[in-house]
Amino acid sequence: MLNDGRLSRAFGVACEVAFGPDDRARWLAVPDLEVRLGELLGTARAAWPGLSVGDEAFLSYLAERLAPDADTADLSRLRAGDLLVACGCAAGDPASIRALDAHCLQETRGALQRMRLTDAVIEDALQNVRRVVFAGDEVAPPRIREYAGHGDIRGWLRVTAVRAALKVVRKGKREVLTPDDANVFTERTAGTDPELLYIKAKYRKEFATVFQAALDSLDDRDRTILKQHVIDELSIDEIGALYQVHRATAARWLAKAREDLLGRTREKFMKQARVSREECESILRLVQSQLDATIRRRLSYASGE
Repeated sequence: MLNDGRLSRAFGVACEVAFGPDDRARWLAVPDLEVRLGELLGTARAAWPGLSVGDEAFLSYLAERLAPDADTADLSRLRAGDLLVACGCAAGDPASIRALDAHCLQETRGALQRMRLTDAVIEDALQNVRRVVFAGDEVAPPRIREYAGHGDIRGWLRVTAVRAALKVVRKGKREVLTPDDANVFTERTAGTDPELLYIKAKYRKEFATVFQAALDSLDDRDRTILKQHVIDELSIDEIGALYQVHRATAARWLAKAREDLLGRTREKFMKQARVSREECESILRLVQSQLDATIRRRLSYASGE
């Protein structure tokens, strides 16, 4: 490939559109940018040969998925091949859609089969994934546009497919959920004494705010695993199969997510409500027995499910 600056200029224009003229100038000042972009394109096309995605379209798609302060190290960490096929799919290119379906989406069938779902549920789920990922609807654009190139696109599609399958299973069976996490303090609790009744009444609003903040502060994997276990009702074995890890690893991930959630709730609640450690521990003992119900309410409300 000729080192004529063509790729750098196209990438610079894309960065200017995404972030402004200063970002374009910053990238164009990188001495080896043309070489790096050429290598990135070569890697991408080797991974998905035969796709007709243009160089400029790909570089524009790539630039949109970088952070404003990204550098060449961030550029090299992106999964260029997966972004190339995602770019084609987002543009509605039939060859890209067929390639991703054949090489990646079909691999999710095995994960769904390990969950002991029926063939009918699996087919419904895969069709729903195709619609959501490749076509979108009047409410949401194709979800493939959300893929940012930071992880294996196969794993990204597998998680999407599992969630689609579980929605098929649960269709028409969902409970009505509300955002009022104060309910955690009004669930039936055997042996509740007057002191704990007072704590419930006094701190319910503070707890709802703090618990949501603690949940939001978890890293993406912890929050996703909690959602998959509590809302999607995946077992430890199913979570292990989904992420292709041993069930013991999945169990450790889930336990860590719960521990982090309670620990962050404890820390934030003591600061905001200005309670003693003894009062805080009394509240957390109540919450711990209702933890799944509380997580279900908060995550379901946040995602609109």
